[in-house]
Amino acid sequence: MRHYQKDKNKIFLYPKDIKSKLEFDKIQELLLEKCSSPLGQAYVNRMQMTSEADKIQTLLQQVHEFKQLEMFEEQSFPIENYLDVSAEVKYLNIANSVLNEQQVFRIYRVLISTNKILQYFKGGSNNEKPETYPAIFQLIKELSINKPLINAIKDVLTEEGYVRSDASKELVRIRRAITSLHRDIERKFNALLGEYKRNGWLTDTSESVRGGRRVLSVTAEHKRKIKGIIHDVSSTGSTTFIEPDATLQINNEIVEFQQAERQEIYRILKELTNRIRPHTETIQQYQRLLGLFDFIRAKALVAIDTNSFMPRLSNDKSVEIFNARHPLLFIKNKALKKDVVPLSFSLSIAERILLVSGPNAGGKSVMLKTVGLMQMMLQTGMLVPCNDNSIMSIYNKIFVDMGDEQSIENDLSTYSSRLKNMRYFTEHANAKTLILIDEFGSGTDPSLGGPIAEAILEYTNKKFCYGIITTHYSNLKVFATNTKGIFNGCMTFDHRNLAPQYKLDVGKPGSSFAFELASKSGLNKQIIEAAKSKVDRDYKEFDELLTSMQKEKQSIVERERKAAKREKELSDLLASYNVKKESLEKERKKILLETQEKAHAYLSDANKRFENMVREWNENRGEKKIIKKIKTEIEQDKNKLSQSIEEIKDKIFYRTSERPVAVGASVRLHDGKEVGEVLEIRNNTAIVQFDILKTHIKVKKLLVVEKVEEKKSDYQPGYTSYYNTMEARSEFESNIDIRGMRRDEALRTIEEWIDKAIVFNMEEVKIIHGIGDGILRRSIRDMLRRVRAVKAVHDEDPQYGGQGVSIVELQ
Repeated sequence: MRHYQKDKNKIFLYPKDIKSKLEFDKIQELLLEKCSSPLGQAYVNRMQMTSEADKIQTLLQQVHEFKQLEMFEEQSFPIENYLDVSAEVKYLNIANSVLNEQQVFRIYRVLISTNKILQYFKGGSNNEKPETYPAIFQLIKELSINKPLINAIKDVLTEEGYVRSDASKELVRIRRAITSLHRDIERKFNALLGEYKRNGWLTDTSESVRGGRRVLSVTAEHKRKIKGIIHDVSSTGSTTFIEPDATLQINNEIVEFQQAERQEIYRILKELTNRIRPHTETIQQYQRLLGLFDFIRAKALVAIDTNSFMPRLSNDKSVEIFNARHPLLFIKNKALKKDVVPLSFSLSIAERILLVSGPNAGGKSVMLKTVGLMQMMLQTGMLVPCNDNSIMSIYNKIFVDMGDEQSIENDLSTYSSRLKNMRYFTEHANAKTLILIDEFGSGTDPSLGGPIAEAILEYTNKKFCYGIITTHYSNLKVFATNTKGIFNGCMTFDHRNLAPQYKLDVGKPGSSFAFELASKSGLNKQIIEAAKSKVDRDYKEFDELLTSMQKEKQSIVERERKAAKREKELSDLLASYNVKKESLEKERKKILLETQEKAHAYLSDANKRFENMVREWNENRGEKKIIKKIKTEIEQDKNKLSQSIEEIKDKIFYRTSERPVAVGASVRLHDGKEVGEVLEIRNNTAIVQFDILKTHIKVKKLLVVEKVEEKKSDYQPGYTSYYNTMEARSEFESNIDIRGMRRDEALRTIEEWIDKAIVFNMEEVKIIHGIGDGILRRSIRDMLRRVRAVKAVHDEDPQYGGQGVSIVELQ
């Protein structure tokens, strides 16, 4: 028997392979892939669950803030050079040890990486990150960078990690001398090379390098003609490699200076190591910080990939899960562009254990894994794939029984191993335990397995633990219906198509639909009927009742859905009609106003012209030219007035259209007023009917017009485009959910959606953005302030989302 330690925050998991059963090991693999360094991966490998609420809340807040940072901050978070310098620190703790160039350079890069993180959060006078990301900022609040140490290393090493030539005056002198000697040896060697080539004493390759020294490649017959030291002979003996006397002394001097250079570099590094040594604890602190940030960032990136959010933690063990998704299934289906059916349920003190029934392959096991995996993610400080208004509880013990656990090695059958698990559960479960059991009671004779499972369930219920259990046993469904603390649920089934729907319906048990699935599989009907006749009458009636209830509920739900859809369509149609009516009324008033203004202007002008005519008449009474001129001007005024009237009639009864000329279209000439109908088009020539006259006109000379019908109570064919617009408006969603989107993507989506809302004359729309830290909410509202058609923006009622939903009122 396992002996528990008296630690209220310690987590007890059963069985040992619970991580693999719930696939938490695959979540860890995702985290390892997202880490940018072994430091972060070490944190992933050390992940442990906790039941300490404050610690979980802090961990969740850190990941939530880092998710916001990754999604909405324009400035990228620094993730370069997260190096493990544990070996260097260990070496520093050895007395009189001296770090080499690369060891010092690794420590330098850790200092630089830490400094970049501190500058990211603390740098700049207008930096708002400490207030925006308080939980992350708390990790570095008291931390400062040792700039003198960074500068000390920078004064010694180059950007590539080698000792600088000006690291000391002595090193400057030595390297200058080496450079000078190399120039001398280059000059002398090249002179000898040219001379001996002309003499024909060298091989085709002329020269080589032996022992780090430049040597001549001399043919064997001429080797005694050149004074120097023989360093090597080719395998065939035909080539001798000779260092000439003329460069020998210079090479020796170079070797001496190189030795002096190494000694000076060692002295410089020793002095630098002694400056670094007192700061080993700080360096270790920097390294831990880099690993922690890499770990938190990895959890944030996984949260983005799985569309996970931070739930609220329960104070009373109650659980409310909204739209949960299995994270691994979500990632898989996202790649396949398929949806995951979400899971919603709740647990409370009154209803602690949910008993789920339903058909095989209906999603019961996936539901159990989803709940268990989400619980492990939560208690390891990870965001979970469900809505951010979900509430989750914290447990000290998590027990799981799922899958086939038969063991040949331990001589255990499947049922024996399950009974062993049940014994463990009943002995150790308490009010802080979460139990997840799949196919409860299976593995033995149903007539015996059912009663045993019922007795175990009754005993476990008295422990006041929480859990979700799946089963096919009818006696358990009845027991759950009649027992306080336990309630039924089922995975829904489409009885028309004989297919599972993967939806959890809480409140009543479900049928296993065994005969329906057997029929769908193609099993002989006589066999199925024979099987039905062998089923216990009471059981058969009970299962048929469950099946009938599910069918009836599915039918009711479908009718309600269709009725709601029709109601919405009618409501949208009426609203669109009212908007159109208002628009037409505005347009009519506008035309009348324009007409009145034109008439006023015309009368004013006519009055002036009439006064001029009278004056000219009085001054030139009796002259025929003047009389003729006055008559001509009056005729011109009449023509202008007629033209103006026709233009007004066109505006009132016709609108020009951008549509192309087609058969059946109403058209007129570009400079004409008569409207006709296109009967036929041949070779860019249209046959147009004007009243009783048919005529041939080039298509390019025609302009399509739309006749404005008088207002009528009934539907008219001329209103086709109007109803098309109303149909498009009826399909427009007045709510939009942009949770999980990055800032730029969310703003772009909302901008396009608001444009449509304005076109369709919507009065009010809703944006669901979640609560979070309010960054996305502020960005959205800043954008909406610049939209002239937006009249007001405010939060939704608290019971419907509060600050997580913005109501947009449009003009």
